[in-house]
Amino acid sequence: MGAASDPGAASDAARGVLEARGITKSFGDRLANDHVDLTVHRGEIRALLGENGAGKTTLISVLCGQYQPDGGLVTVHGRTLTLGSPRAALQAGIGVVHQDFRLVPRFTVTENVVLGTKAWGGPKDEDTVAAQASAAGFRLDPRAPAWALSVGELQQLAILKLLFRGLEILILDEPTAVLSPPQAAELFKSMRTLAAAGKSIIFITHRLREVGAVASEVTILRQGKVVADRAVAGLDAQQMSVLMIGSSDAGGRVETRPGAAGDVVLRLEAVTVEGRSVRALDDMHLEVRRGEIVGVAGISGNGQTALAEVAAGIIRPVSGRRESAAAAVAYIPEDRLNRGLVGAMSVTDNLALRRYTSRAMSHPLWIWTDRMTALARRLIDAFNIPVRKPSTRVADLSGGGLQRVLLARELSEQPDLIIAAQPTRGLDVASAAMVREQLVRHRDRGAGVMLISEDLDEVLELSDRVLVLFKGAVVGEYSRGKLNRAEIGLRMGGEGAA
Repeated sequence: MGAASDPGAASDAARGVLEARGITKSFGDRLANDHVDLTVHRGEIRALLGENGAGKTTLISVLCGQYQPDGGLVTVHGRTLTLGSPRAALQAGIGVVHQDFRLVPRFTVTENVVLGTKAWGGPKDEDTVAAQASAAGFRLDPRAPAWALSVGELQQLAILKLLFRGLEILILDEPTAVLSPPQAAELFKSMRTLAAAGKSIIFITHRLREVGAVASEVTILRQGKVVADRAVAGLDAQQMSVLMIGSSDAGGRVETRPGAAGDVVLRLEAVTVEGRSVRALDDMHLEVRRGEIVGVAGISGNGQTALAEVAAGIIRPVSGRRESAAAAVAYIPEDRLNRGLVGAMSVTDNLALRRYTSRAMSHPLWIWTDRMTALARRLIDAFNIPVRKPSTRVADLSGGGLQRVLLARELSEQPDLIIAAQPTRGLDVASAAMVREQLVRHRDRGAGVMLISEDLDEVLELSDRVLVLFKGAVVGEYSRGKLNRAEIGLRMGGEGAA
């Protein structure tokens, strides 16, 4: 049985559809959840906020049965949930939409929806799927293959899978991370439709402006504890940031003035890169000048990875030409741990990776380990890397810690060109602000910066020029004084593009 009867259960309106009480979970000596309480009512959209490591993921993992907590209980409709059982969570009506969607590309919409159920995907199921999609405000063809859907439609399909199973408590983990602004607006509209129909939604995001756009209530975690549980009305982004961080000194917008563009430091001419089935880059032309930040806006999967690797000189295009006047290039890849750092190595070793062969760090017969350690300590202090010992394994750090190590290594050599791909993805407010401040500081120093980001707010905040990338080609270019958020958002989704 997934749930046992609770004789003292009150109505959903009074007690909430889902209630977590005193949830406590430790991993070794780290207390991830410290007596966390959470209540979600019928028809409510509740935002769940917190820095990396604040306990959001642990709490959600407890709710959906992936973790067995050390203490506390969860009730659904007044019935005590069997914890540590994904099956019990599903039977109780709790479902999670993960960031990677977990769909089968060659299956149709209907086949993906019914996968794992007793339904077999025939015409009757197609009609049911079409009706549920329409009721949720989704525009999905039940016969369309998943591979032919846009990212926004894949997001809808992932939600539709939960609705088909009759789940009433939906947990959306960073659902807008791969959506353009118009697609995010469509998702918010659908979330309101679902809430009006009685569904309860927990919405996890790092983008504070989205909380006010769609959520009615917010729960904020800091260091494993609930520090705020209140209505969103009357709470602005700055106040939420302060509650998340515990300080007003970090997390706000980065104050930046226009850069002074100088000589060209990077030029791509007619660059083409072949992908698996389509061209990753198609006749790409762009320039980056010293003293400017060129922002590249686009939805995930439109050639960003290929652009970053060509710009950094890591891969060669099949045609076209890359020219760079940079003596030193810093590359901040989107996959920090697999492409930027060596997880099994220490913080010290990772910070010294670019300097092993320098005379300051090594001799033909040995390495000066004491000098490496001294360098690591300087960079740990300068970039506020969250470790006590330089010998700490990099793989043991949080996302924010990983990014600080990567930035410290790449930026400490004062590069002429910086290629930053999704540099704040998944970071808490304080770490994201630190990354942005570093990019602006090096721009002001005279470096050329290419900022590739799926966060349009970040691109608009920092960039001197903005390029819009769609299907591997630049479909729009905007100068700092002529940034049109609505138009850029449309072009990110392929609308209004030449």
